Amino acid sequence: MTGWYLDIIVGYLVRTLVRFIKMRQSEAWPVEKGTISSAVCPPASFGQVAELGYIYIHKGEYYSGVHKKAFLLKSSAEAYLGQILVGAEIPVRVKPTQAETSVIVE
Repeated sequence: MTGWYLDIIVGYLVRTLVRFIKMRQSEAWPVEKGTISSAVCPPASFGQVAELGYIYIHKGEYYSGVHKKAFLLKSSAEAYLGQILVGAEIPVRVKPTQAETSVIVE
């Protein structure tokens, strides 16, 4: 049983580190207006993940992305999603050389 809890913690740490690296790499990317299209907490192995689907327009073209945020507890992920409004505008950083690559600015 202890191994399972350790897997959850390791999964959380890895997901958090990956999100941090993406945020750091995108600091110089231009910001576009995005719109949240979905907010779900799908079943996940090794911890909980809240997923935000979003759409944005870059240079006249429509794109979409998924923002994943890790949580240790399902209740924490659900509380986070409870603060999210589908249809709300959000800032999205877009990779200049690859417009389909983006991250939500938090």
